[in-house]
Amino acid sequence: MKKLFCILLMALFLASPVWGSDLKSVGNTADAVITTGSGYLRSIIVNTDGTNAVTVSVYDNATAASGNKVFSTIIATTSAANRVTTLWFSPQECPYFNGMYVDITTSGSVTYDVFFDSR
Repeated sequence: MKKLFCILLMALFLASPVWGSDLKSVGNTADAVITTGSGYLRSIIVNTDGTNAVTVSVYDNATAASGNKVFSTIIATTSAANRVTTLWFSPQECPYFNGMYVDITTSGSVTYDVFFDSR
C-alpha cells in the first residue's frame, strides 16, 4: 500500500505544470517590465508619498504599456495616515501570457512591489 501511494504521489508530481513560486519585483519606482512569459499576478503593494494619488495599470506585454490590460486601471488614493494600498488577486484571476509591464502615473513619488507566479 505504501509503495502504491508513493507511485501515485510521484505520478501526480510529474504530471503537474512547472510553476515558479514567490516570485517578486520589489522596490520599483517607475514604469517597468516585471517579467516575460506567462503566469499569474498575485498582488501589488503601492507605497505612496502620502500626498499624491497613484494610477496603476498592468499590461500583458513584455516591453511596453500597450496591449491587453491584466486588470482594470486602479487609482491608489493616499493620505498621511494611509500611504499603502495593497491589491490582492485570487489564484488564476489575473493571468498574463506575454509578460507583465506595470505603468505607474503620479505627480509625486511612489514605490511598488509586485508578486507573481510564472510558468
